[in-house]
Amino acid sequence: MIEKMALKIVNQMEKQKIISKSNCEYYEYALIAMVENAITVGTMLLLGMLFGKILQTICFLLFFLSLRKRTGGFHADKFWQCYLGTVITFIVVIQATPRLCGTPAVMYGMLFLAIILIYIMGTINHPNMDMDKSELQESKKAARLVVLMEVMIIAVLVYLKADILYIGYMSVAVILCAILMCLARIIKQEVRVK
Repeated sequence: MIEKMALKIVNQMEKQKIISKSNCEYYEYALIAMVENAITVGTMLLLGMLFGKILQTICFLLFFLSLRKRTGGFHADKFWQCYLGTVITFIVVIQATPRLCGTPAVMYGMLFLAIILIYIMGTINHPNMDMDKSELQESKKAARLVVLMEVMIIAVLVYLKADILYIGYMSVAVILCAILMCLARIIKQEVRVK
């Protein structure tokens, strides 16, 4: 359905000479990605509101999306699979984070392990991305910088004795990125650059 809508919009843009025929495929892909992202993020924000955790959801999304963009990791084959997996995973995050916050030593231990994994792996080169060697190196550097910045923010919040629930959602975002990277590597969803 999203693909059909995007194709109609792009065809209309091409007919009106807004874009050239050679760029239609690019615009169709970009439009589909934007709509799918908007639906997914919108649903997560709605879930955050329904569970009374909208600010924590925003913290989670800021940390998760900025890091995930650079680390890569497991990707589902179809949008509906990705969407369903994301919704289920986020409901688990909403339910599990308060419990994890109840045992800060466990949460910080998992966060430390996630940071180490992200630092070692840097980026998972997914087949859809198929980065060359220099792109992969830049992405790894960016992922390591982002995780460092996020950990510094978490450390400052811990030092300032901020609400543990916000720290928990931020920590779980980093942990989830590391889990998705490991999952992609385990199921061999990674392109090796030679």
